Order: sequence, then structure tokens, then C-alpha cells
Amino acid sequence: MSDTDDRAAASPMTPGPSADAVPVETAPADGGSEPGTDPASAAAPPSRRAAIMRSGLIVGILVVVFGIILPRYIDYDEVLAAFKALTPQQIVVISALGIVAWIVSGQVFTALIPYLGPLRGTQSWLILAGIGASVPFGPWNMGVLWVIVRGWGVANIPATSGIALYGIVNILSRLALPVIAVGALALVQGMPDTDNASRAWAIALISIAAFFVATGLIVAIVRSQRVADWLGAKGQSLVSWAMHRLGRKEAPNVEGAIHRFRDQLGEVIRRRGLASIGVAIVSQFAWAVVLVVALRTCGVPESALSPAAVFAVYGLVMVITIIPLSPGGAGVPELLFITGLTAIAGEQYNAAITAGVFLYRLYFWFLPIPLAWILLKVARRGRSMLPTTAELREKASGA
Repeated sequence: MSDTDDRAAASPMTPGPSADAVPVETAPADGGSEPGTDPASAAAPPSRRAAIMRSGLIVGILVVVFGIILPRYIDYDEVLAAFKALTPQQIVVISALGIVAWIVSGQVFTALIPYLGPLRGTQSWLILAGIGASVPFGPWNMGVLWVIVRGWGVANIPATSGIALYGIVNILSRLALPVIAVGALALVQGMPDTDNASRAWAIALISIAAFFVATGLIVAIVRSQRVADWLGAKGQSLVSWAMHRLGRKEAPNVEGAIHRFRDQLGEVIRRRGLASIGVAIVSQFAWAVVLVVALRTCGVPESALSPAAVFAVYGLVMVITIIPLSPGGAGVPELLFITGLTAIAGEQYNAAITAGVFLYRLYFWFLPIPLAWILLKVARRGRSMLPTTAELREKASGA
């Protein structure tokens, strides 16, 4: 999605009379994209073999995590009992917080895509989250959302740039979390001198260093052509050397990628980058609140897990899972949350923590799946629910 041709220059965009109005963009004569660099090429559906392999991997991970690993440490009957103990009032509260988290998360798209509107921003997040969890086929999931956004009337370049930047903004917001989380834990109750504490601080320091380095490089590339040229040349030299050492004759065009990034996304970053990162960090806090309340409603007291401790574990898990440890985010996050929280609270709260994590994941991971397909059905009425490669290319060639 991020490789849309920078030759697709748009005319100045003028806001319409309402919040849902979208700009009208002048399409280039050649359709706005070079072969292989348009959103359709980047988001082509996977081969049947790749789809079967990824789906099988998801099933395998779920079986290992929930059928082999977790039963060795928890009693599912106790977890079920914790769920049955939930009152209607508690269900209403956690559901309200989950909906708020959906809305806040969706505003990242509202910040990145002009004139999208808060409601459609929320729909965008739910579609991306739900399709990514149920049909985990990499960039193609972004292509599905891109077709929906284009179908709402958003022009090619704003839709492509906004969706492409969402991944970058999401990663930067995650990298900022651990130092905030572990710092809050240290201020509230102090960091005990343990191996777990040392590892927490190490991950926090590494993640915040990565946050500042990544943010600094993005700002430098966007603000300075000279810096972009220098980084492109040095990066190309380094990658070419590495590929040569590996016995490869061809190397990725790093220099071209950096300049495409600057030309295509630089203006969006200058105008909306800071606001979108701020909204993304707030959305992470919203989900941390859902996790805290889920743990409380399932019987984990504050004396065992303070909000700062929960947020510390949340931040660390968010950084670890930046690397896609499992397709669709299945199984591994639950295991990391349960392990980290139990290490702090103690094994006597194992079942309650497991129930709380499952309750949190219900809103973050599971419920967006049916909602995404419902939203797809509504948005795609009269067409197949999932776009074809031909439709992707048709949308990419339009204004």
C-alpha cells in the first residue's frame, strides 16, 4: 500500500460543506501508478497454497497455546466459573469501555485520512482488526480496507497514504508505551530488584530508543532532501554489502524506497503525523483501561495487580508483538499477558487473570471479527464481500 507512485500528483484539496465531504483529486493521465507499485499490486490476494499454510499455522498455534500449554498451568473450570460470576452491571461497564476503545482506535484513521469522519474511522479500525484476525493474509487485508475507504468516496492518494501510514503510526505508539508504563510502575510502587524487573527495564529502554530513532529518521527524511539522499545512499550501500555477503546478486532498492516514502507520505506526516501518533497512544491507553477493568471484574484485586503493573505488562506485550509472532495475532498475546501478569500477582490468581485476559481479548480480538464482516456486507452490498485483484486495480486507476 505504501508504494503508490509519487507521480500521482493531486490538485489542491478544498474541504466540502460537511464533515463527511471528501476532496476531489485530479487523476494523472497514466492512471496514477506504475506497474508493480500501485495498491493493487501490493495488496494482491495470496495464493491458495499460502492461504492454506497460514490458516493451518493459526490452527496449530491455537491448539498448542490453548490445548497444550495453558492447561498445564490453569484450570479451565475455574476460568469458566470466573466468567459465570460476572454481573449484568459488570458486563455493561466492560462493554461500554470496549466500545469506547473501538471509537478511540478508529480516530487514528480519522486523523490520517482527510474528511473520513469519526464514524467511518471507527468502522475502518473494526474492519481492519476483524479481517486481519479472521483472514490473516498480510498486506491484502490493508487492500480490503483500502477498497472500502475508496468506496466511501475518498480519493486515491489520501486513502493510500493514510492507510499506509497507519502501520507506521501504530508501531511508533507501541514503542512509546513501555517507558511510560515501567516509569509509572517505578513512581507508584517502585521497581523490585528482580530478573523480571530487569528484563522489563531492558525492553522499555530498547523500545524507547527505537521510538526516538525511528521518529527522528522519519522527521529528518521528511524535512530534508539532503538527509534523505544521504540515508538512501548509506542504506543502499549497507544492504548491497549484506546481500553480496549472502551470495545474492540483486539488492532491494533502498534509496528509491526512501525517496518514494518522502515524496508520497511526507506531506501527510508534516500535517497529520504528530496528531495521529498522539491519538494512537491514547488508543493504547484506552485498551489498557479495558484490560485493567476486565481483570478487576474477574476477581484480581488491586493489591495483587496495580493499574501501573498491568499497564507495564501491557506495554511490554505490545512491543513484543510488533513482530508478527502468529498470523492474525492468535494465541501468543494471550500467553504473554497471562505469563507476565501471573509473574507479578502470583499463581493463586492464575484463573482470574486468565479470565480477565480472555475478557479483554474478547473486545480487542474476537468481537471485531463478526462486526467486520457485517460492516463489509453493508459497505459492499451488490458486490462480493472481498475485493478481487481486478477491482483493486480498478480502484487504483481512479481518482
